[in-house]
Amino acid sequence: MTDKATAIHDLELGYQDFRGPLDRLEDDDYGEVWLGNWNLSQLLAHLVGWYHEMTAAIERVERGERPTPAGVDYSDSDAWNAKFEKDAKPGKAALAEFEKAFANYLAAAKALPEDQYGIDPEKGRPKIGNRLLEGAGTGHFKEHQGQLDAWLKTKDD
Repeated sequence: MTDKATAIHDLELGYQDFRGPLDRLEDDDYGEVWLGNWNLSQLLAHLVGWYHEMTAAIERVERGERPTPAGVDYSDSDAWNAKFEKDAKPGKAALAEFEKAFANYLAAAKALPEDQYGIDPEKGRPKIGNRLLEGAGTGHFKEHQGQLDAWLKTKDD
């Protein structure tokens, strides 16, 4: 795993690659179903939901708390995703919400101290900063980038 500067850099690059091509889309494009039963607005709402949850997790870690509050379980991602997709905004409003949520997530990640990034030498695994950026950020972009690219290619035909 990487240090803070590299983790933040990788997160920003992932965002730029994912976000960049969305500028050319029209409002109607956001409602076209192409990812299972999701459209772009729902995909963005899914990302926004996880950014909100993980921004709060990063803030808790910064305060010295556990990232997940007592009684909360993120293991049923399908249930969380169903909840998030219900909050989808139409058209470019979805993009604006995505941009705002990402900016908050990024700001929280930047505020997290350097010692929360890298490899934990005792546990031999990535530290919490890296895990929180990988799950909802860098890894999430990797998960959906190919799907987005394939759909955008259909818009060119």
